[in-house]
Amino acid sequence: MALENALRELGKEIQQDPRFTALKEAAAKNDADPALQEQLKQLQLYSLQYQQETGKGDDADKEKIESLQNDYQKLYEEIMKNENMEAYSAAAAQMEDMAQYISKMIGLFFDGEDPETCRLPEEDCTHNCSTCGCGCGI
Repeated sequence: MALENALRELGKEIQQDPRFTALKEAAAKNDADPALQEQLKQLQLYSLQYQQETGKGDDADKEKIESLQNDYQKLYEEIMKNENMEAYSAAAAQMEDMAQYISKMIGLFFDGEDPETCRLPEEDCTHNCSTCGCGCGI
């Protein structure tokens, strides 16, 4: 039960983090952008049409498949240039960074590291403190 309580506290901390708030706000702006929503629907339609055509096996129209791939790619690139989508992607990347940090820290705990003092090594850590002087002791 104590573990579940700790996880729930972690969940509360995550949801109070400004990165979480930024992601929720960016998602709401995406949802409120009618042009973007239409583009996303069209993207889904291209995907479904592609799946249907490729599902025909030997009877599939290769030109149609290529056309759908090109249309999909062009629309995807357009969507990703949308101001709201750019903000959403940036916020999602920040949340992914947070998730990776949490996962790596939990990995340290599973390795038996002291939860009070352990820290993640620098990304370019050589595990030889004489090369960087960070003092991590790994």
